[in-house]
Amino acid sequence: MVTSRCVRTFLLVSGALFAPDGHAGEAQATGEGHVAGPHWSGLPIWGAEAEARGFVLPAPFGIAITAYSAEQPVNIEDLRLGRNGAPPVSVSNVLQIDRVDTTQQNVSAKFDVLVLPFLDVYGLAGYTRGTTRGVIEVPGDSLPGFIVPRQLQLDAEFSGPTYGAGVTLQGGTPVGEDPDLMAIVVLDWNRTRTDLEFENDALIAETNPEATVFSARLGLHGTLGSKMTGAVWIGAMHQTIQQTVAGGVSDTDLQFVVQQSPTRPWNTLLGALLELGDDGGYVLVEGGLGARKSLLLSAVYRF
Repeated sequence: MVTSRCVRTFLLVSGALFAPDGHAGEAQATGEGHVAGPHWSGLPIWGAEAEARGFVLPAPFGIAITAYSAEQPVNIEDLRLGRNGAPPVSVSNVLQIDRVDTTQQNVSAKFDVLVLPFLDVYGLAGYTRGTTRGVIEVPGDSLPGFIVPRQLQLDAEFSGPTYGAGVTLQGGTPVGEDPDLMAIVVLDWNRTRTDLEFENDALIAETNPEATVFSARLGLHGTLGSKMTGAVWIGAMHQTIQQTVAGGVSDTDLQFVVQQSPTRPWNTLLGALLELGDDGGYVLVEGGLGARKSLLLSAVYRF
């Protein structure tokens, strides 16, 4: 039962993005993945003290299944080629590389733990598929020692397992006189790695790309009817991809090194979440706007 007493509460971030499960009111809570009394694991640390002061904490463990799709332009800042084991040299003064467009689709499973009332840590593992498409122009004569056309279509497909870890900070406070309406803030950082392989057997990947993502979200969480709650938010995401990708061409002595960066590392986020009754589960959807367009769908269960 939620009272009108305005008590600052921390909100759990878990699953694909976050699950704001806290409410202002008495320490006793049931349903929606909340913990009624101490959890058998003893988590989160300082949880008993937080409940004694009026905080309502969600269950400390979460499992999420997430599907993610994105497309974004990438700038190719330099291309280096080498043969016979010699150090690759830049050919950017000979080749003109327009912007390339990349897509990726990822399905992953995620396990998170609420370590402190305001701190969540998680690990994830999944599988990624994607494409890279663009055009390489050769304005002059062919490069000495290399056989290349005047215009080269860059059309590569890649895939591989993805794994990583992250940490989330979250908090919230009641808005106005309504104890069920909460303002929420979420900060998330994660780092992932993909064991990349090209679908084209002629290309051999020699690096495992890494990505670092930071995101911030600000939103509202409240009740929807007698048993359901939900949230909406707006935010921003910054993505840093591995700057250097190296590889080779099978059955040849040709090696390549690509220097790359996102055209726009920041994009805007819009999302919503719906908690499903009293069983600790919820679903969410989030879209990314700007140069990087994305769509994320996730189902989460807390216990």
